Amino acid sequence: MKTNQKKLLKSALVTMMSLVLLIMTACSSGGASGGNEKDENGNYVDKMTVSVASTIQLKEGQLDNEFHQFWMDKYNIDWEYNFIEWDSWGEKLRLWINSGDLPDVATWNYVHGDAMNYIDQGLLYEFPEDWKERWPNVAAAYELTGLGEQLEELTGGTYLLPRPVYYENKPADPLVNQIGVIALRKDWADAVGFELKDAYTTGELMEYARLVKEQDPGNVGSNLVPLSFNADDALTNMIMPNSAHSRVESAFYKGEDGKYHWGAADEETLTGLKLMQEAYKEGLLNPEFYTWKNSEGSDNFRVSGTAAVTSLGGLASYRQDVDTAMRKNLGVESDELVHTAIVLGDDGKYRNLEQANFWSALIFSPDIDDAKFERIMDMLDYTTSEEGQLILNMGFEGTDWEYDENGNLKSLLENGTSLEDKYPSRFEGLYLLGDDFSMINPAIKEDYRERALTHYQNKAKLGEEGGALAEYDWTVQLYDSKAKNQASFDYATEYTNLILKEGDLEANWRAWVESKMSLVQPVLDELNAL
Repeated sequence: MKTNQKKLLKSALVTMMSLVLLIMTACSSGGASGGNEKDENGNYVDKMTVSVASTIQLKEGQLDNEFHQFWMDKYNIDWEYNFIEWDSWGEKLRLWINSGDLPDVATWNYVHGDAMNYIDQGLLYEFPEDWKERWPNVAAAYELTGLGEQLEELTGGTYLLPRPVYYENKPADPLVNQIGVIALRKDWADAVGFELKDAYTTGELMEYARLVKEQDPGNVGSNLVPLSFNADDALTNMIMPNSAHSRVESAFYKGEDGKYHWGAADEETLTGLKLMQEAYKEGLLNPEFYTWKNSEGSDNFRVSGTAAVTSLGGLASYRQDVDTAMRKNLGVESDELVHTAIVLGDDGKYRNLEQANFWSALIFSPDIDDAKFERIMDMLDYTTSEEGQLILNMGFEGTDWEYDENGNLKSLLENGTSLEDKYPSRFEGLYLLGDDFSMINPAIKEDYRERALTHYQNKAKLGEEGGALAEYDWTVQLYDSKAKNQASFDYATEYTNLILKEGDLEANWRAWVESKMSLVQPVLDELNAL
């Protein structure tokens, strides 16, 4: 492919440059490349300005706090920060990459076809061949993503860093997506005689919602929202538990017959749609649920206190956020009011998505000079170390945390205060995702961490014992074609339109499936021909 041709063309220059590189290395202080020399105390001599792009919002003056200052001082850098709105993330990066305006380093919502095109066109920085030896912490985490190895086989080099979800604290095997966890009001459940369990079928959750709607144990009145789901939440907690291949991540899959299928056309998806429409017609879902954006669904639960059930997600940090929000907005202790559980299909089977151990990626400008790349990688390697992870996730020893008499981590933050409250917009954790440390973070209540671990382990167990996990298929995930790109749908919106449409749902669904086959069938034909 073009990438390998480019590497061959470069090889002729390697010999010519080797003597020059040897001379430069010999002349530089401490063996560092030019621009990364250190003084006798190990501090970088030259200050660098590093441009970085991330979806973490940085407000005016927040770079002045001691957390950001620590990183700027440690690596003698000034940040040139570029905030990217979540909704325009993909579009913004695509524009920057194609126009040659990519910041030095950026977080990117990885799209395989785009990645291959960018690499072929020389629009991403090519890592030095010895990078894994030079930055072993990054390399060790990188190896766990799976994607890194796949891309190396395809391109012959390294052009980006898939961001690991888990590194040293993987909660279960197989690793299942953290979505598919709900929170419900357990005080209301007690009031209406609803049993608290670790897992509920979709139908059981709807029955709880009916009881709450009928009895209104919280005296909420007309503001009551029995199932406070937006369109994405409804897909995650009503359709996916009944149809593992109903989401975009697993829509094309290899069946037991050895052929590829389209999950949205499976009868199991119709089952989930029927349940979702039933909930809507009964008023268990809010009449305008499909217009809600971002946190509007969960805010009914944790801010206004008007919801019986909300979509939560499986991380312990999410549960802590609920606790903080309910204390702040409702003046209540959530431990007495909130119960979390995973969701099963109406047949009692557990379905979810097997998760590859990465989400998004770090990319570097092709125009970045080697010294600046190395400085950034030095920082990334430190942030991936045990010491770096402690600072990123807990702050500073003696001020924000300490070891107790048993050698365990102990947070010193005021109860109800998070590290984000004290040091807002901590974007320096550019590489390893926070999911990993959340499994052990003592700043998160132990009960929440143990509950999150229970959910992960139940998902893995139930998924293997008679469940129907959607396996992560590298063939599908790394396959790119014009046909596949054209057959990418907003499934949450498509499903919502179906359950809102007048007429018979099954007939409407079958007509919808047929209407999409002109786009879907070419993808199936291509996959089945591989």
